[in-house]
Amino acid sequence: MKYLITGGAGFLGINLAEKLLENKKNKVYLIDNLSKNIQKKSLSNLIKNKNVKFIKKDLSDILDYLKICDFDYIFHFAAILGVQKVIDNPYDTLKDNIQTTTKLINFSKKQKKLKKICFTSTSEVYAQTLEKKLAKYPTPENIDFLISKDFKPRSAYFLSKIVGEYLMNYSKLDFVIFRPHNIFGPNMGFAHVIPQLTKKILDKKSKKIIVANSNHKRTFCYIDFAINLILKISHDKKSSKKIYNIGSPNSDISIMHLAKKIMKILNVKKKLLQSKKVEDNSPKKRRPDMSKSVIFFKSKHNFDEGLHKTVSWYKRYFLN
Repeated sequence: MKYLITGGAGFLGINLAEKLLENKKNKVYLIDNLSKNIQKKSLSNLIKNKNVKFIKKDLSDILDYLKICDFDYIFHFAAILGVQKVIDNPYDTLKDNIQTTTKLINFSKKQKKLKKICFTSTSEVYAQTLEKKLAKYPTPENIDFLISKDFKPRSAYFLSKIVGEYLMNYSKLDFVIFRPHNIFGPNMGFAHVIPQLTKKILDKKSKKIIVANSNHKRTFCYIDFAINLILKISHDKKSSKKIYNIGSPNSDISIMHLAKKIMKILNVKKKLLQSKKVEDNSPKKRRPDMSKSVIFFKSKHNFDEGLHKTVSWYKRYFLN
């Protein structure tokens, strides 16, 4: 089969492509404008594969440079994201994310045998509803969204994803929508709590570590589990025109507890202190209801094993 992955040089894109290429009959096209920090080594290894074509472009003019009309599946991962980048550029975030999704939908409509377009939304769509305690926890997919009356810059990202979900619903295409929750793994970048804590703990100059948002809770999902779930759902005929949380079925964990686990993996003893400053931009808790996706689980999610692999990878990176 032939696959197109937008944002193909990102964390999800690279790992999805690697999984797809386990089947030597698959051909994978990756589009990425390389505007973000990417997995350069992984991308370099990927494009050596004869079944991979990498296109360094954005999606604004996809209809001009990509004439292929026989993709079986399209995965739309491309977006402006990252908390600080969104806060600094709310207008561009909202405008560009909506426009690129619209462009890709128009491109998808020209495909001759497209089975499904898979749109990656975000767990951020639940943020305001959870903040006002108007949603269940764990959070199911079928809740109504709450949009704050305040024009917070960070809201631009999840608003662009909400509009993207509506565009998919009105597109008359077969689609599935994914809402990822705290996906982690080796080489996921550095603007994430796990590599940040790992770096702090490994720093020999500090004997004390201030853990920001230490009481906040997250349900972390290892990348292999997430990719298997995405593929299983996307290729199931019954998933068409539905929305799925992508995350771990495990319980949530506080950031302080996470720091202690990382310290144990690294075999380092330091004093962990709670930060007095609470980041206004960070949701206090996030955990997906995975009951809708349970039929797609191929195996159990092992958070501790995934955390060990991830922390070990970053340890090698930081110490080299």
